[in-house]
Amino acid sequence: MALTRDQIISLQDVTTKEIQVPAWKDSVFIKKLTRGQQDEYARRRFTTSTMKDGANVESDLNLFGHDAWIVSQAVCDEDGKRILKNSDVAKLNEKDGETIGTIALEIVTFSGMREDIEELEKLKN
Repeated sequence: MALTRDQIISLQDVTTKEIQVPAWKDSVFIKKLTRGQQDEYARRRFTTSTMKDGANVESDLNLFGHDAWIVSQAVCDEDGKRILKNSDVAKLNEKDGETIGTIALEIVTFSGMREDIEELEKLKN
């Protein structure tokens, strides 16, 4: 028998895993990103807004802080509950860039997005 709507909606299908963070000499739990978080990450990373200044000159404005944002979304406790807040992104941006980037890459890979991101990078360039 196929799943019902209520069964699908109530499923807890976002899994977690523990990763080592050598620079922090410890580990953290990460969870797979939800579909909405994956879409937001792609939007933040690859969308360019066009703005016009007073002289009608167009300039591109890219959103920054994708790695810190994705870390804030996916670092969790062992039950999958987020332990960081959106307001922590600024503080995460003050951490070692390589470490935050490594954790972000682990999250992207664990969430099954690595090939998608590589394809978007090709299209962007």
